[in-house]
Amino acid sequence: MPVYAPLSTRRSGFLDKLIVIAPLFMLGRVHEVFPALWPLRLVLVTTLLLLLTVLFNGGLGRSRLALFWHSRTFRWFTAFLGIMFFSVFFSIFKSQSFFYTTDFILYFGILLLALNCQINRKEDLRFSLTGISLTLFVMIVISYTAPRDVGGQVAANWSYDPNDTALFFVMILALILPAMNYIPRFYKLCLYALALMGGGVVILTQSRGGLIACVVTLAAWGMSRGVKGVLRFFVVLGVGFALVTWTVPADKLERFYSLFNLKEDYNLTEKHGRLDIWNNGIILFKDNWITGTGVSTFATAEGQINEGGKWSSAHNSFLQVAVELGLPGLFVFMGMLFSAFRLAKPRDDTDWLGRGIRLSLVSFLAGGMFLSWGYHIVLYFVLCIAMIRERLLALGDLAAQEAPTRERHSEPVATPFRKYRQTMSVAK
Repeated sequence: MPVYAPLSTRRSGFLDKLIVIAPLFMLGRVHEVFPALWPLRLVLVTTLLLLLTVLFNGGLGRSRLALFWHSRTFRWFTAFLGIMFFSVFFSIFKSQSFFYTTDFILYFGILLLALNCQINRKEDLRFSLTGISLTLFVMIVISYTAPRDVGGQVAANWSYDPNDTALFFVMILALILPAMNYIPRFYKLCLYALALMGGGVVILTQSRGGLIACVVTLAAWGMSRGVKGVLRFFVVLGVGFALVTWTVPADKLERFYSLFNLKEDYNLTEKHGRLDIWNNGIILFKDNWITGTGVSTFATAEGQINEGGKWSSAHNSFLQVAVELGLPGLFVFMGMLFSAFRLAKPRDDTDWLGRGIRLSLVSFLAGGMFLSWGYHIVLYFVLCIAMIRERLLALGDLAAQEAPTRERHSEPVATPFRKYRQTMSVAK
């Protein structure tokens, strides 16, 4: 018997339901709004439940793990993990790098294993996408009813500042909104409502980086649809601008207006502004371009070279990775992103998930220029969905090539490990 479920229709099990719930705590961290829930360590509990469920469902079997290698992006990801681990030995803060790397592997690795175990066919993706849509809805409710106030800006929880909150909404909306034309009418209306309310949250965060990511994503969507798409982009942009200026108080828009007056922006003119941090980051990269300073050490390294004593995060995902992992890490990181983007090319007009992955990565490329999201779980959740999609497409092609006369849903796809077990059974 195989150690994994065949690619066939099956009833929803505990793992399916857990995949729906997990994003609430692992990505949205919605429990942080309720102090009474803090001692429960819900992120850790959810992760351990995922791990146990994966173990009981054969998710660590060799044939199941071998499915990962059908994804080219996963190969890039494996190389990236190797560089992260290697950087610990050259880190300027070894304990910090070691514990950050182990946490990264623990949380994201188990999430990836769970999705690989749970998803056997394209239809199974609905559980993870339902989970992320539910998380988006709950975070919208929190942002409007019980937000964390940061100097007048809205944040959804304690882990996300206003800029993080904005990019979260833009990336997740970009991932799921292309499904608009391929779902029942009721769910379509729900997505419209999520998009409208999510856009409102982006405005309330007053995040300029989030606004730039939103505009760039809309532009990418428009250009992907041809001339009509470009016209729609300008229409949506115009209507959105009119609605915002008409409904949002002027004091909530002052930060956005500063985009048109960069000469007075503190990020460009004052010490410890982002321009000053980026200059220090470039110096650090030049001095550590081979091995880097180590995972999660940018703030420490930057604080050691500036004159004011303030330790700052990179505020740029690509500079963050370059400084901490060196040129090899930056090369593999970019390779991983572009691999996911290239292989997410839609197979046809109905392949909305491929389009959503691409738009979400475009959101990151734009918003990641202003945030330290080089290892953020939202980015790697999108990459995880991309890896699973690549595996599903590759297995479909392999099944058609290896067994054109076999009914696809009658037995699992053959693998070298399964053939070996069959040979041993016959020998016995």
